[in-house]
Amino acid sequence: MEIKLLRSFIQLIDTGHYGKASAKLFVTQSTLTKQIQTLETAIGGPLFERGRHGARLTPLGELLQREARPLLRLNDDIDRKMHRAMAGLTGYLDIGFGLSTLVVAPQLIAGFRAATPDCRITLNDLPSREQHQRLLDGRLDIGFCRAPEENSGLAFMPVIEEQLALVLPRGATMPAQDQLMELNRLGFVALSPMRGPGLDDQIRRWCSLAGFEPRIVQYADDILTVHSIVSAGLGAAFLPWRGVQALTGSSDKHQLSGSESTWPVGICWHDKHTSPLLARFVDHVSKNLEFGHAPAGSCHDKA
Repeated sequence: MEIKLLRSFIQLIDTGHYGKASAKLFVTQSTLTKQIQTLETAIGGPLFERGRHGARLTPLGELLQREARPLLRLNDDIDRKMHRAMAGLTGYLDIGFGLSTLVVAPQLIAGFRAATPDCRITLNDLPSREQHQRLLDGRLDIGFCRAPEENSGLAFMPVIEEQLALVLPRGATMPAQDQLMELNRLGFVALSPMRGPGLDDQIRRWCSLAGFEPRIVQYADDILTVHSIVSAGLGAAFLPWRGVQALTGSSDKHQLSGSESTWPVGICWHDKHTSPLLARFVDHVSKNLEFGHAPAGSCHDKA
């Protein structure tokens, strides 16, 4: 049964006159008559009694009216939602983020939700490598993470610049860069390479340029645990500056310098899986990058 026929049927009921109904539907009266006849054939009986005073419903027409009105309201609601979805005003987004964007990502997401209140967003705390894999598998819509590998099929837009930091127990002396070997007496705590391969590679490159090889005394599966161990005085660690700024605990943090001390963190998405809502989110981030370019802070801030 065609929605168009039901809509003509309801319009004829509301006006009670073929001429008035056809005018509102922008069809000729003969076309409306044929539509009602087609509907009656499909239903299997007459829907209207024709008389001098217009068209009146038969019992079969009364029954169809009770069923047709909710169906048309549902159809209109679906049409409205689909048009809003095509305009990027409603839908679902699964978003990944990491510790480095613990401040930036919620700011951007909150602004987007204020402008697009009908969207639903799910947040996932995931390492960058896992975000990349989920994006490729279609299990994540967009991620706040490190840049993916070239030719991976993933698009990337830088949002902030992250910086490597040396994190020490509170009160520990920060040695000169050419005296970092002194910290090996204390030992280093590190994020498991499997959990953070990008950070692990960043630390290796920086240490190689500095001519330093840290003595790892313990690994942990997340940055929060690494920082907690350092705060307890059980080692030093190389961690992302913005990430540890968002953590509580007793530690001294020192930004490091050099060509391998910084890296971009931004939004990443599959360039072939872009929905209107996702495109609107990317546009929102691109217009609000000032959130991510706030000053990183003093090189001797403490927490």
